[in-house]
Amino acid sequence: MKCPGVSDCVATVRHDNVFAIAAGLRWSAAVPPLHEGDAVTKLLVGAIAGGMLACAAILGDGIASADTALIVPGTAPSPYGPLRSLYHFNPAMQPQIGANYYNPTATRHVVSYPGSFWPVTGLNSPTVGSSVSAGTNNLDAAIRSTDGPIFVAGLSQGTLVLDREQARLANDPTAPPPGQLTFIKAGDPNNLLWRAFRPGTHVPIIDYTVPAPAESQYDTINIVGQYDIFSDPPNRPGNLLADLNAIAAGGYYGHSATAFSDPARVAPRDITTTTNSLGATTTTYFIRTDQLPLVRALVDMAGLPPQAAGTVDAALRPIIDRAYQPGPAPAVNPRDLVQGIRGIPAIAPAIAIPIGSTTGASAATSTAAATAAATNALRGANVGPGANKALSMVRGLLPKGKKH
Repeated sequence: MKCPGVSDCVATVRHDNVFAIAAGLRWSAAVPPLHEGDAVTKLLVGAIAGGMLACAAILGDGIASADTALIVPGTAPSPYGPLRSLYHFNPAMQPQIGANYYNPTATRHVVSYPGSFWPVTGLNSPTVGSSVSAGTNNLDAAIRSTDGPIFVAGLSQGTLVLDREQARLANDPTAPPPGQLTFIKAGDPNNLLWRAFRPGTHVPIIDYTVPAPAESQYDTINIVGQYDIFSDPPNRPGNLLADLNAIAAGGYYGHSATAFSDPARVAPRDITTTTNSLGATTTTYFIRTDQLPLVRALVDMAGLPPQAAGTVDAALRPIIDRAYQPGPAPAVNPRDLVQGIRGIPAIAPAIAIPIGSTTGASAATSTAAATAAATNALRGANVGPGANKALSMVRGLLPKGKKH
């Protein structure tokens, strides 16, 4: 018997009337009935019928349930050149969002929605609030029409859709069971909004109401990029260098890249897991960066020589990292800054940015000494006009302290 599918299977051999009836198929009167006393045939038909019923119960329509990934991408590219250069994302990469965090054999579907951010994505484009509402409805429909385990992956604005859908399902008695869904969020802007606003605050410029964090019944994976202004904003926004670095991370470096990170390469100390009152887990992967996004921007856009990047990074990182420490902002400790510089070997003549002598500087204790050390690292006559202009701006953002 050849059965391409349960619903298409037609009895074609002798005594298949019982087989067909057991499978819920058509029975042809042309097929002769079973003979009384044909015990072997009865047993055979009974075994086939029982097996078919079991398969039908397990497989439903004859197609095994497989893992599915529903992907909600981030904001669409801006039609304006200068803005597009600050945020670039290849739409062809959408199916790869979060792919390293779920079953690689899962069938992937990109959930369509505006992904707009008025006015950045055009004066006639929907607001973030309208875009997220449309995306949530589309995602909800996709979830309810999909069988089997589902991984829901989102990037940037797409995670706002995931956050709202989790909140909706948390209060829906018809929601899928907890074990069926896993949410994967890369670069969630609500981390920034929760830092800046109270839940329930309406932000008019984006027409978006900041939600309260949902107590979800589903396991969640959060992917956070170090220094990303959206998912890892500074604790102290008054640190202008940290603000500029965070903007560089969020607009061009680090933000979108987190969606393509590999959890196997994340150090155990950068993985945390918590369990909520509903028994669902939230696992956070903190993706560190070897180079400050601000320094990468200086190299790529302002003419900073690549060989000088390490020196500038060592000078700026201690100041920037202080914006991420909990508690009241401490005074800049120049020892931390100088230690980053002292570990760098003597600069060869070909390197454009000298760090100057650190002799005696390691004993300094004032903010002015730290600023001077950073200023020396950012000064050089051979970096080119573009880099000099950019570095002058960075020097202007260094902490100002009283000399002692």
